[in-house]
Amino acid sequence: MKKIIFTLEGKRFEVELENSFADYVQHDLVENGIAFDRNNEASKLLKIYLKSLKHNFDTEKQIKILLNNVSL
Repeated sequence: MKKIIFTLEGKRFEVELENSFADYVQHDLVENGIAFDRNNEASKLLKIYLKSLKHNFDTEKQIKILLNNVSL
């Protein structure tokens, strides 16, 4: 397990994640402008969250299309 620590709007957050997932999350946060050494705006995390939801939405649509094609 690995801890990721960051600050949003003056509040410190610590999350403990499985190692490889933590590395993935940490990389994604950095890529999207979240700094680990200073305060971050909550709007940045919201944008990351919405981006992830969009990705999941698109992936689910593609899975349904593929499943329909396999079922034919």
